[in-house]
Amino acid sequence: MSSRNSRSFYRIDVMLPCSYRIITAEAAEKNPIPHQPDANYIEKYFLEDFGELEQQIQDVIGEIGQKSGLVATALSALNNKINFMLQTIDQKQLVAAIPQRLVNLSAGGMAFKVQEDVEQTDFVDLLLQPLADESPILVRAKIVKIIPDTNDPSSKTIALEYLNLTEEDRRKLVYFIQSKEIEYAHKDSSTGVHGHQG
Repeated sequence: MSSRNSRSFYRIDVMLPCSYRIITAEAAEKNPIPHQPDANYIEKYFLEDFGELEQQIQDVIGEIGQKSGLVATALSALNNKINFMLQTIDQKQLVAAIPQRLVNLSAGGMAFKVQEDVEQTDFVDLLLQPLADESPILVRAKIVKIIPDTNDPSSKTIALEYLNLTEEDRRKLVYFIQSKEIEYAHKDSSTGVHGHQG
């Protein structure tokens, strides 16, 4: 697309609210992300993990119940309380729960460290919140490169390229990057450091 200027490929190291899920190519094909996912879809998608966790908790409580009814009752009560609290979470709170992650960010992709096993053929679903007062971005990305960490064998950096990012979401990322560049430039000029490298 010729409308993309070279600025949109400017990369910057920055803390960003970013949650991710690594999925296989097969899973990516079976579960495409809608072109413009609404808040409900995003919430369900990222709370899916809780569903699997819930089943594991129920199984363990069942096993404990065979040995101690009292402990199982107490655990069930705690679990119900947590479930109730999760049901009352609204989108703003869900977004606030997105962990801050150090990423190397551009409007075309990003890179960050992961501990998980990952294959070049996998995809990564990203939930990003560049602008606090706007809806989050849910986008699928393909893995462009996996860079092993020479200091830590369990860690690697994955370089990603967004797939089907909407113009609206690209605008959010560009705005976020530009505001961070300005912030860094101010910091550099006030401390007398010149030429911040992103």
